[in-house]
Amino acid sequence: MDSFIGDAPLQRDEVGESPCQVYRFQRGTDVFFLKTSPSIYADTTYSVMREAGVLAWLSGRLSVPEVVLAAQDGDGECMITRAVPGVPLSSLVAAGKPVTGLFREALRQVQSLPVADCPFDTSAAIRLRELEYLMREGLIDHDCDLEQWPGLSTPQDLLHHLRATTPAEDLVFSHGDLGDSNVFVDAGERLHFIDWGRGGKADRWLDIAFVHRNLIEDVSERAAASFLKELDRHDAPAKRLFFEQLDELF
Repeated sequence: MDSFIGDAPLQRDEVGESPCQVYRFQRGTDVFFLKTSPSIYADTTYSVMREAGVLAWLSGRLSVPEVVLAAQDGDGECMITRAVPGVPLSSLVAAGKPVTGLFREALRQVQSLPVADCPFDTSAAIRLRELEYLMREGLIDHDCDLEQWPGLSTPQDLLHHLRATTPAEDLVFSHGDLGDSNVFVDAGERLHFIDWGRGGKADRWLDIAFVHRNLIEDVSERAAASFLKELDRHDAPAKRLFFEQLDELF
């Protein structure tokens, strides 16, 4: 890693809320990112080596970052990826430009990937076991908002509720965190996707729930409603709620 980075200055990337650290650097005119994760997260979806594996599987299937190097030792894991072209959808949102159609296309591209040979599983059972591990190790997000759901006062309450309400799943390929910071669009309106730690087989409503929440929070209720209306299936609000609640402690 050090020989590839050389004396290039590392600029910390503050976007995102995961425990991973991300740094941007340049070699000539090429832009790269260094991402690291502590060893305690090696068996979770925060694992950088897991993400490197997902990116390798996705290469040639979607436009995702090229993995230049990936390594691990006793302290943790790290990888270097080449930057994707374009700008994040968040920059379009900030400029007041429409993004609903781009989100719809992003969802279509991700969910169109066949999963028969996909080795990565991020179904609800896997994620609940991950959450249990993070809770035991004191690694959950303590800046959570449980007051939005009456009757759920503690993380343990939420975990028990999630176990009791786990839905039957319609497994497709899922990004796992399909938000406006993780989808890029270039000048030719081609989409590019980053941040694949939670990529794998999961229920189709996971990504829908994240896009819907993103549109409500950053665009408008009207845009979110329009996104749901244009789906090729009836809404499943109970599933959307489940995946929003599952995400709260991560």
